[in-house]
Amino acid sequence: GAGAGGPGAQLRRALTQLLAEKDLRSISVRELTDRADINRGTFYAPYRDIYDLMEHLENEFFAELHQRLSRYTPQQLRGDLAPVLEDVLRLVSENRDLLPSLLDPQSSDRFFLRLSGVIFDMYRRGWTLVYPLGNGEEPNYCLSFVVSGMVGLVRSWAQRGFQEPPDAIAALASRLIRSGLQSF
Repeated sequence: GAGAGGPGAQLRRALTQLLAEKDLRSISVRELTDRADINRGTFYAPYRDIYDLMEHLENEFFAELHQRLSRYTPQQLRGDLAPVLEDVLRLVSENRDLLPSLLDPQSSDRFFLRLSGVIFDMYRRGWTLVYPLGNGEEPNYCLSFVVSGMVGLVRSWAQRGFQEPPDAIAALASRLIRSGLQSF
């Protein structure tokens, strides 16, 4: 994303402050630009509305998630899932300022659906070698179980305000996934 300065960073800071006070639907562009101390023209050059800005921030999050997941080879994942899970959970934690709106029931389902999609995609791109749960084409109940469990864990962790550090949640998730897959 944008660095410490620049209108993008100012808008993000202002948006997260406002999200702590109210939900996304009740934030106006004027309120946001006043808080960010930029003029409305600067906002409307790249964005249509608040939802467009939010979608842009969400896309940045998923691009970064994809980049982090792509760093791991199937061989690295064979030993222990904890490092990759910790990497993902750290990213979620770093973006917790945006999560109030992502956890809003109306947007959270779309967000978690996308999160599931990324995990399924990574699995199809080579994790199949490590965890042979089918080829990723036909209905894959084992993988669905793992992905839903992981997404549920992230959701609960976020709803509890990220009380535990990412590495503790990653270790728990890794243990649960490994013990669940041992019989396959």
